[in-house]
Amino acid sequence: MFNLKVVLALMAAAIVALAAACGGDDDDGDGGGGTQEVVYNLPTPPSVLFYPTLVAEELGFFEEEGVSPELAPASEEVSATAFLDNGDADVSFADVDEIILARSQAGEHTVIFSPQHTNTAGIVVPEDSDIQDISGVAGQKVGLESEESTRFLDAMLETAGVPQDDVETAVVGTSGGLIAQLFEDGEIQAYVGNASDFVALGANEVALRNITPEDVGRIDGNPMAVLPDTLEEKREAIVGFLRAWTKGQYVGQVNPEVVEQIARERVPEEWRNEASGEAALDLAISNMEPDDPERIGDLRPDVWETGQDVLVSAGVLEEGQTIDVQEALDDSLIEEINDWDRAEVEQRAEEYAAGG
Repeated sequence: MFNLKVVLALMAAAIVALAAACGGDDDDGDGGGGTQEVVYNLPTPPSVLFYPTLVAEELGFFEEEGVSPELAPASEEVSATAFLDNGDADVSFADVDEIILARSQAGEHTVIFSPQHTNTAGIVVPEDSDIQDISGVAGQKVGLESEESTRFLDAMLETAGVPQDDVETAVVGTSGGLIAQLFEDGEIQAYVGNASDFVALGANEVALRNITPEDVGRIDGNPMAVLPDTLEEKREAIVGFLRAWTKGQYVGQVNPEVVEQIARERVPEEWRNEASGEAALDLAISNMEPDDPERIGDLRPDVWETGQDVLVSAGVLEEGQTIDVQEALDDSLIEEINDWDRAEVEQRAEEYAAGG
């Protein structure tokens, strides 16, 4: 004969065990011990240029923070802030100008983290060029990544007091091989582009020197924006995501060899050309060097004021459209995001390098 009480007890235990097992995969962000999903947007597909996510995934930083990150598909046709407006991403790494323009049009996009304290756009010349700074492009021909780069160049020229009419320009695109040839043939003497364009030039064995005006060069590249309602709803998950990101970013500063090892495995297509891979890695790590290693991602209001001034100088933003920069920035999470053991992360990287 069977004992009914024993059978009922066993059934109850099984139900509890099944519920616990299901709860382990919970991603609804209720803090119940499961992983919380964060959808994020980057300007590119997975790339060494944004190595912190690659490192955080490989070394288990996202997992230990209880976060399941999902990269939203990149799209040149959709602005980074639109990913937030459309609900296609929880957080988005946007350009400074995108965020300022969105807020000038009554957007609520708020910046809570800024990993790159260097402008990823700028103007470069060959390393052996006689041009030493932006004023030296007077009387020269400057190649542009796109027609949109015209305003950016004009703003940089204004900072140096160089009349726009003193500089000839031509849209030459982003092909590293073509731009390298234009430099060699003397068709252009300087080039305005972005980090990925400079990497492509490096892959074509063109050593570059950056002549971007200092103030413009300090403008943050790809700060992270979020909408207030999303931050309130998913605060714990977003903090966890950024804490894992900062750990990955820190590894690049203290153990770049590990970043290279991971990048070669995760994005091998970027290493088909060794020079290109090395150039991208060096540029990414340099762009993500923090002013203060204890406050990775810190916000700098003075830099944002400069960014807004550049937009006004370039004619992208009218004087009456300017925003209160302080209202766009929220650094209240920076301390919490950086609250982790540096030595422990260094050890994790060393163990990975040793095959552990």
